[in-house]
This record gives sequence, C-alpha cells and structure tokens, in this order.
Amino acid sequence: MEADPQTRAEIGELIERTYRAMSTPGGDVATAFDHEDIAVAGSGQGELMQGPDQVIAVAESIAAHGLPWVPEDVKVWRRGDVAWAQVLGHVEVVEDGEPVRVPYWTTGVFTLEPDGWHWVYWGGSEPQENPRV
Repeated sequence: MEADPQTRAEIGELIERTYRAMSTPGGDVATAFDHEDIAVAGSGQGELMQGPDQVIAVAESIAAHGLPWVPEDVKVWRRGDVAWAQVLGHVEVVEDGEPVRVPYWTTGVFTLEPDGWHWVYWGGSEPQENPRV
C-alpha cells in the first residue's frame, strides 16, 4: 500500500539528505548508512556490500568524486515499520569534458526505529537502453 503523507515526507527527506551526502566530498554518508543490517547491491559487478563498515567506506569513496546524485521521482510504500521506495533519478558525470546525465534508479528499503527511518537496503541500477536480460 502506498505510504501515508507523513511517511512519504520523512522517507523523501532521508533520500534527499542521502543523495546530497553522496554528492558532496566529506558528506555525512555515515548517518545515512549506519544501520547494523544495511546491505547494498550496486549496478556494477561485485558491488555487493553488507554492514555499515563496508557500505560507509564505499559511500565515502563515491562522495569523494563530488558527482551530483539527483532524485527526480520518488514513490514510497509502507507496511508497518517497513517502507520501501522507488527512486528514479540520475548521476551527473563528465564525459569528454561535457556534463552527461546518467540514469540511475534506486530501490530503497527502510525500517522505522525509535529515532526515525533508516536505510536497510539500497539496490542501485544504471538502466540500459538495450538490456541483455
């Protein structure tokens, strides 16, 4: 079931805050990915991480590049203390000296703790024009 307005706002703010941190060298990615059960499956082969130590280290490395991560369309669902979101957006990279928007889609799973919502899963994908599967 789609999330209520308050949950949509809270998850939306968490996503915005996370994308800002991922876009900023030295950004506070540790707060975003500090849950003990955090797991990530990125779009590249081998981009599989579990636990805050692994996830935060990789997120800090990504943030160090200072590439803008932009969430464009966010849809949130909720059931009890679990919410999930579909984030359609892009990452701005530079190719041949020109800025390029690379589509990037995130599936986020969140758990509600006494201090608020926390990421517990990030599934990222760079959609392909001609996917192989």
